[in-house]
Amino acid sequence: MKIGITCYPTVGGSGILATRLGVRLAARGHEAHFITYERPVAIQGVDHENVFVHLVNVVEYPLFKYPPYTIALGSEMFNVSQQRSLDLIHVHYAIPHATAALLAREITGTPYVVTLHGSDVTILGSDSSYLAVNTHSVEQADAITAVSNFLADEAYERLGIMQDITVIPNFVDAEVFSPPPCEVIERNSKRDVVVAHISNFRPVKRVQDIVYAMSIVAKRAPGARLMLVGDGPERHMTERLIDRLDLRQQILMTGFRSDVPNLLRCSDLVVLCSETESAPLTLLEGMSSGLPVVATRVGGIPEIVEDGVNGFLVPPKHPEAIAEKIMELNGDRELRSRLGEEARRTVLERYTADKVVGQYLEIYEKVVSG
Repeated sequence: MKIGITCYPTVGGSGILATRLGVRLAARGHEAHFITYERPVAIQGVDHENVFVHLVNVVEYPLFKYPPYTIALGSEMFNVSQQRSLDLIHVHYAIPHATAALLAREITGTPYVVTLHGSDVTILGSDSSYLAVNTHSVEQADAITAVSNFLADEAYERLGIMQDITVIPNFVDAEVFSPPPCEVIERNSKRDVVVAHISNFRPVKRVQDIVYAMSIVAKRAPGARLMLVGDGPERHMTERLIDRLDLRQQILMTGFRSDVPNLLRCSDLVVLCSETESAPLTLLEGMSSGLPVVATRVGGIPEIVEDGVNGFLVPPKHPEAIAEKIMELNGDRELRSRLGEEARRTVLERYTADKVVGQYLEIYEKVVSG
């Protein structure tokens, strides 16, 4: 099967999922054709068999305040569909990809599948500036999937989608994101914990909450450390807060990193304090690495994290609650081990490529067969 894949080529969850899916499909003998404005980050510097990248060219013209990317993308979808005889196009992140796919289908007849991600529905997609066209473009798709039950329910309610939405979860490579050797865990067992927080620094991630939580933790466990992995618009604000709270010795800001699996193997737990999430890959990567997680009880997170079983759930916007759970895990190595083992088991049972990629292929086959 020949599949066109459109996504944002960045380190965000939708782009990572789309890239991982394309690579896995290619490994199974299918052709994966990425149609985007630059080579996806996750495959930069790597040439996979059966993986092709087609770049969208946008014309700069004085009349346009904002270059019409949607039309350029739709045109490239048309070109690739015609030249490579694509069986379908799989759209990740509806805005503006679903609209471009709809335009391309009008010309070529190539069916398209939309996978909804968080902002497609909860932020941008339901904004009045985009709602009507976004809803129509998604609703007209030949199939719709979402990465969590929460997001599917939000799409029905906020976008008014009437078509059935199939929930297919995110997945991780459980061999890449794996626990460290037992001897490493034993050797470091007496120190205070190392906490990992991985995100793009946007307001919805509430990165300052984990900084405030660490200011509480540092008073009781001065050896505890926090790695803030990522970058974004709130990075400088976060740095100023760290300085104001005098936490430079406790908090390391790494920026974007390509060695996240290794960083997780150097950590004891993962924290995510977002205001809303659909199905965060960060949690799955941490859990696959055998780490307990502390996460806010929002969005699709409770579908992944079972409180007290494979991690802890806390109320959003409560740094004190985050600090309390960090301290509980800091003081109980057996608890960390038990929750981490359950976290790893959760991923192996539900969130590996072997469990998930086939679900997308079933959707493709239904669409192609009509």
